[in-house]
Amino acid sequence: MEIYMTAKEYGKKIIEHERNKDYKGAYEIAREALTIYPTNLFLLRNEVYLLYRLKKTKEARGMAEERMELLKGDSFFLRTYLSILEREKEKEDIEYMIESNIFPRRVGDEKFYIFLSKLAGRVFSKEKARDILKRATLIFPDNKELKSILEGWGKEGGPESRYKYYKEQFKGKKVKDAIMEIEGIKALPNYAQDYDLHLYLAELYKKIKKYDRTIEIYKYLLTLKDNEFTRKMLGYAYYKIRDPENALVYLKDIFLKDPYDHYLYSTISNIFKAKLDFENIERLILEAMSLNPDAKHLYGVLKRARKWQVD
Repeated sequence: MEIYMTAKEYGKKIIEHERNKDYKGAYEIAREALTIYPTNLFLLRNEVYLLYRLKKTKEARGMAEERMELLKGDSFFLRTYLSILEREKEKEDIEYMIESNIFPRRVGDEKFYIFLSKLAGRVFSKEKARDILKRATLIFPDNKELKSILEGWGKEGGPESRYKYYKEQFKGKKVKDAIMEIEGIKALPNYAQDYDLHLYLAELYKKIKKYDRTIEIYKYLLTLKDNEFTRKMLGYAYYKIRDPENALVYLKDIFLKDPYDHYLYSTISNIFKAKLDFENIERLILEAMSLNPDAKHLYGVLKRARKWQVD
């Protein structure tokens, strides 16, 4: 009766040969082991790696792509595959893997993203390398090594709001893909109360006209930081879903303080026009004019409102 080594024992022998840089010997052992354990993930990913180390790049790439569906969440395998693509100068394929697989799936640990950043620096630019590290800090906000590398590079340009930072990070992505990624990020403890991240997410939901979700986020933002901007955005969102009463709750007080915003007073005018409610818009406009005597343009708004009665 023939006695075979276990998959673990084969693995130890492969690693021993790799440490001695005997990649050919390691490859032969891996091939033998796969005849007995054809679905073992360690063996499958190492066979690709050993072909790469033996400079059989095309063969390694073909094998990697055959096994991609099975191993696409394995960071060791992805290191090997990306290194193969780098050797073959396949910039577009590297970009595709980063944006379509690695970040959406959050593959790997901090060390993997540092590797990814270094690779991006070689293949693309220092800016791309920095971008990857910044996005990695969203996944691993407490990792000191990631922050240390970023600080070592220094910051270019002046300070910018986190909102602008998030907007830049997700520029070029499909809106639904960006939403999916941010929904995952905001579930992390360090981002649960990130005002700018949630604000940007609300803007993305507006783009795809999911106003109910937009409203939920704006309401949450008011619990973090109550301000007129968020109230105004919330009022507009209610207007979009044809809820004029709630829209006025948030827009009316802002209008009284600042009746110069054309979109704001036009929205309020449309709300009252839909109900042909001249009496209440007249009351509101006269109050705004008493508080803001130089808001002469409101005479024109009031004049147009009087025509509702005639029409």
